[in-house]
Amino acid sequence: MKILVMSDSHGNLKGVEKALKKLGSNADVVVHCGDGTRGEALWLKENCGDKKVVCVRGNCDFTGDMKDEEYFEVCGKKIMATHGHLYGVKYGLERLSYKAEEEGASLVFFGHTHIPTDERIGAARLINPGSLGRWEPCCAVVELDEKGNVLVNHVSVK
Repeated sequence: MKILVMSDSHGNLKGVEKALKKLGSNADVVVHCGDGTRGEALWLKENCGDKKVVCVRGNCDFTGDMKDEEYFEVCGKKIMATHGHLYGVKYGLERLSYKAEEEGASLVFFGHTHIPTDERIGAARLINPGSLGRWEPCCAVVELDEKGNVLVNHVSVK
């Protein structure tokens, strides 16, 4: 299973479109970790066909009915998607890892810092795809296999 993870597009709908076109054609799930601000979540839900789409609210998202966090399962792994601002991710990932442990999530997708990250803390793997709204736009492709292996690739989207 392939998951395309993006975040912090900050109104760069062209970057979201480019990421989906370049990397999303064979993805099973598309995740946006917030701070779309100009309708990227709605656009994804309308343009991803039969792919599962998960979008959460960031600190710059003031419209829509998105939640602060979403949980879903892929290949037997519970996944948490959040923006990260409610867990103080700019100051460390411990609070986010505690929440993952509390919820039984082994993978966490988050944004907010705009810094691509792939770090294990405790039983959780914390993955930040970077930002589609910055000078070096990037996202992450996360692949899970039936043996439980997880491969993360941060990809430039130019």
